[in-house]
This record gives sequence, C-alpha cells and structure tokens, in this order.
Amino acid sequence: MHTPDHTDVPVAGASYRCPETGAILKTITNPNPGMHTLQEHVIQLPELCPASGNPGPGSFLRIRYRSRSHFLEVFSLDVYVRAFIGHPVVRDVEMLTQVVARDGMRALGHKVKVQGCFVLPTLNQTVRTAVIARPDVPIVRPKRE
Repeated sequence: MHTPDHTDVPVAGASYRCPETGAILKTITNPNPGMHTLQEHVIQLPELCPASGNPGPGSFLRIRYRSRSHFLEVFSLDVYVRAFIGHPVVRDVEMLTQVVARDGMRALGHKVKVQGCFVLPTLNQTVRTAVIARPDVPIVRPKRE
C-alpha cells in the first residue's frame, strides 16, 4: 500500500475564516489518523500593537491538540497570526489567546489548548494566559465599545 507524502503536496483539509480579521486558518489531512498524535505549534509573536510595541521579544503562543483527522497548516497559521497586527478589536493579549483557541477548535472540530506568554517591556511585566476551547462549550463574543 502506498501512502502519499503529505509534506510535498498536502491533502486539502478544511478551512476556517476568523470573524475578527477575515484571515483563513487552514488544515491539512493527517496521513495516519489512527496513530495517537499530540501536536504543538509554538509561534513567536511579532509586535502586534504599533503604538505600545507590545508584545515584546520573547512573546509566544503555544497551541496544543490531539490530531485526529487534521493538523493546522503552518503557512496559513503564520498569516493568521500576522492578521492581528494593529487589529482594532482584538487588542489585549488575553482576548488574543481566547480567539486563537476558539479558531483552532473550530478549524479542527475538537478541543484545543492555547497558552500565551506575552512580554510587556514598557510595563515591566510578563502575562501568561491559558485557554481550553471545546466544541461543547458555547462561546459568547464580547461586545467592544
């Protein structure tokens, strides 16, 4: 039996459009869904707020999930995160972590854990936020003034 090499041409998976940014988060098919696979993406964050310069160097998001039928596609994940640069609604690091968890869960269709570590040099602080998004838990989008 021949298994196609998904690293050359990924088998198309699903995609999800972030309601806040319009960025598309794609998935690729897991070539071996019967294998228990834990996936972790560690994304070094760019400066997201041009006014404050936050978050600073060393800030990152860690996305964890058990891959069932799909993986998050890394190229679209990079574009997805960069869509938050200077965003007028997703402005705080806590909400960013929640939105990324929600979108990852919706793209994959199952539980996703996201941890954010945000270095805020102008405030002499580091903020760590952890979120678990599950399909069975309703998500209420907060209203911003």
